[in-house]
Amino acid sequence: MLKRKWLLLKINQKRSEMIALGETHGLGARETLACSQELDRLLNEYDKASLDRSEAEMEYYSRHLLKRPAS
Repeated sequence: MLKRKWLLLKINQKRSEMIALGETHGLGARETLACSQELDRLLNEYDKASLDRSEAEMEYYSRHLLKRPAS
């Protein structure tokens, strides 16, 4: 959970940085494109962290809830 919050913070910072670079240097500028690629990397990392969490939750539920003895 903490990693995802940290990633969201970094994503928002990088997005703001990319917008500022685009306004200053143009959307096709090397600096803007490099920032965009870094933003993509952060977004992919966030997606992976979310997927890992979902898989861990499913494993927990399958272990603890689905294997309960019938009452």
